[in-house]
Amino acid sequence: MNKNGKLFNLNILRNSERGTAAVEFALILPVMAALIFGAIDFGRMLWFQEVLVNATREGTRQGTLFFSGNGQAEIQTVVAQALNNGGVPTTGLNVGVTGVGTGTGNPLTVTSTIPWQFFVIDSLVPGITTNQLTASVTMMNE
Repeated sequence: MNKNGKLFNLNILRNSERGTAAVEFALILPVMAALIFGAIDFGRMLWFQEVLVNATREGTRQGTLFFSGNGQAEIQTVVAQALNNGGVPTTGLNVGVTGVGTGTGNPLTVTSTIPWQFFVIDSLVPGITTNQLTASVTMMNE
């Protein structure tokens, strides 16, 4: 008790700033976490896309140089192997090939598609992202 017979002084409590940093941190934390993990998620998507483009390029190069009669299967194998080497799962991989074995100077196009889902971004705002990554490469048969 103080000299006025009160247990505590309300003026002191009103002017106190104890705990404000904790409250501000609690308000900002979810926003900062979403931004940080969203950036990581987006970076992961860019990495997968780059590996997919390079794998498709390797498959296309294989098809233009080394046609042995079963070009589609050879190209699919090269693309899947390049994805595995890059650390990208090949589950749901779809490789489309047009122009294989058509002769020198004709175009060969390989289009690769893998399923994709953001972990953070899709859970925060569902339906705003695509559900697959696609790469298409065209080269001339040699």
